[in-house]
Amino acid sequence: MEDQSTRRAFIRSALATGVGVASLTTAAQGQSHPSSGGVSGKVVLITGATSGIGRATAELFARSGARVAFCGRREALGKEVEALIRADGGDARYFKADVRDEAQVAEFVRATVSVYGGIEIAFNNAGVDRPPATIADTDTSAFDELISTNLRGVFLAMKHEIPHLVRSRGAIVNMASIGGRHAFPNIVGYGASKAAVIHMTRSAAQEFGRDLRVNAIAPGPIETAMLERVRQQWGVTTDQLVAGYPAKRVGTVEEVAQLVLWLSSPAASYVSGQVIGIDGGDLP
Repeated sequence: MEDQSTRRAFIRSALATGVGVASLTTAAQGQSHPSSGGVSGKVVLITGATSGIGRATAELFARSGARVAFCGRREALGKEVEALIRADGGDARYFKADVRDEAQVAEFVRATVSVYGGIEIAFNNAGVDRPPATIADTDTSAFDELISTNLRGVFLAMKHEIPHLVRSRGAIVNMASIGGRHAFPNIVGYGASKAAVIHMTRSAAQEFGRDLRVNAIAPGPIETAMLERVRQQWGVTTDQLVAGYPAKRVGTVEEVAQLVLWLSSPAASYVSGQVIGIDGGDLP
């Protein structure tokens, strides 16, 4: 008979990596387009928006009347997303940038300000995952890549965004993960990077509390290409993935985008320094 405690740990580990930038999944559950949410006319900067959660968020902000500047490493995809948003009547500009490189991040922020006159909202979303491995078996270069992208990338983005956001009394939303709120085996680099994002978010909220709001979101299993990699790498089904969550389903990128929009809007004007889970009820 299968060791149930081992199986539960196995599935929990897989669940922890079910977030990040990946292919777009539209809201296929009959949700209607939102109202502007108080962000119409605002300048929104998004990192890692060529696919997945970042792309869905860029599209939602644009549909809500915001002016969107977004970056990503994949130029062809970036131009495609820009064209699709513009064809739908939105205002968006793609800038090629790698969040691991400070010069490129600084230039992305500078170019956004040059085109749109400032920054009022930032969603620091860019991130990567790596195949699961025990600590002893984790490749050092893979660990360094997770820290460089998921943690250093958010730090660099905030470093260069904050002067402009203080000026506009704006809002930052950082991408964390359920894997940063709970310890899971076999994803030490990913979990550590996301836990550190949570700490940086709270630190920034303390430093700049009178001038801007800083929050993080911590998704659970969201239907993205990253989640599909979890299924393949761990050999688990969707039912097994969601077994520990009261909602008993995976989330959509549109649902995450809605949360980012709300946290960025005047409706969340007294919310700062928080880590908001979007995970169907979280694991016990």
